[in-house]
Amino acid sequence: MVRLSNPRHQDYYLQQLALLAEIIKLHITPFVKDILDLSRDLWTNPVLHLPIVSLIEALSRVLDAGFKPHLPAVLPVMLSVSEEPSSEKRQAAEIKVFHALLTFGSNVEEYMHLLLPVLLSAVERPDAGNSLKKTALTTIGGLARHVNLSDYASRIIHPLVRVLPGATTDVREAIKDTMCSLVFQLGADFAVFVPMVKKVGLTSISR
Repeated sequence: MVRLSNPRHQDYYLQQLALLAEIIKLHITPFVKDILDLSRDLWTNPVLHLPIVSLIEALSRVLDAGFKPHLPAVLPVMLSVSEEPSSEKRQAAEIKVFHALLTFGSNVEEYMHLLLPVLLSAVERPDAGNSLKKTALTTIGGLARHVNLSDYASRIIHPLVRVLPGATTDVREAIKDTMCSLVFQLGADFAVFVPMVKKVGLTSISR
């Protein structure tokens, strides 16, 4: 029905699939591959990005660690939204995708080399709105509670320091929160970044 319907009905059916997954929980397992194949095929229609990501979120919550084998197929499709022409719809889809990344939790640890460039690009992009930048920062900070980012600390902190001087107040606060998450994770290893952090005025973090 989803494949043969028009986009308006496809949106509705995808929402119902997400609800069904939440209701029947692990009984959805035998059908996950078919559902994800469907999601990938429909991804070419930007109108369906939000319901598709909601469906993937639902499957991830239900399967938990059991969703990890599906990530190699899911992540490239979801992250491809950042390659589309700039628009409000694209940014709304990016925000939805970033929220979804948090539902994957520690399952994404081995894929951080794919996720971080997309998240940090959203923070640095001149055309990105404050909501998108804050969501990207919140996602990095949230993932830091589940994933070891020690190897990526420099790749994260340098872009944040570059953005900070021209950032709005709410984005500055989001950067500060993300930095704090990294401080907690890195501990004494954060000391190497203290001079750079002090230079841009984040003295409360560098103490």
